[in-house]
Amino acid sequence: MALSNRRIRERERKTNEIIDAAQKYFCKKGYDKTTMDEIAFELELTKPALYRYFVNKEDLFFAVVHRGNEILSKMMKKEVESCDIGLEKILATGYAFWKFYDQYHDHCMVMLEARNIYPECMDAPYFQKIRKHDQDYLGIMCGAIETGKKDGSIRENIDTFLTALYLAESTIAVLRSSEATSDVLNLLGVKKAELIKHSLNLMTLGISQQPLRKNEKKISQNDNQKSPNDNKKTLNEYL
Repeated sequence: MALSNRRIRERERKTNEIIDAAQKYFCKKGYDKTTMDEIAFELELTKPALYRYFVNKEDLFFAVVHRGNEILSKMMKKEVESCDIGLEKILATGYAFWKFYDQYHDHCMVMLEARNIYPECMDAPYFQKIRKHDQDYLGIMCGAIETGKKDGSIRENIDTFLTALYLAESTIAVLRSSEATSDVLNLLGVKKAELIKHSLNLMTLGISQQPLRKNEKKISQNDNQKSPNDNKKTLNEYL
């Protein structure tokens, strides 16, 4: 039993070591330009030895993506649990995406790239783990929307799942805005953080039960220049 446990720990250690090396290459060069040869060379392994741990490059790539998913999942749950009403919770999911993009940019870029890559085998273990995380994200968002419908902060006449999917896709689209959009922002002297915060604001207002009232605080220029870490959890701070 002791020998078996030691072998399991050794395999886990080596697996993580391989993922560490692969993460460096995938984050720097992307999926298409990374080769198993260079990862094996980095680790001083032969390619056959590498394939004892991962069946192909695709499998290893999704293992790297899975790491990022685990980080984002923890961040989202923490943000949502710190809020009380449903509208605050759904806004917090957007800020969790933003924090992840800001703090773990390389992981985020690999995860976004993975959205365009489909495995040869849909039953591949790491791909299934990624799909489970995607379901978890939408589950958290759906839960926040349902909470908001019950507490009166979110409109009752919207489809919960479709709204969650729309908010998730819209947030990702804003975060990965094109170079052309960045050029326009730079030309106008507007920071990307302002676009992200404004977009999250609009998405939240779109599902809010109550319209923005005159006495509620609007986004100031100083607020827009904050990093996502500076934002408090009260809805009025966001509006």
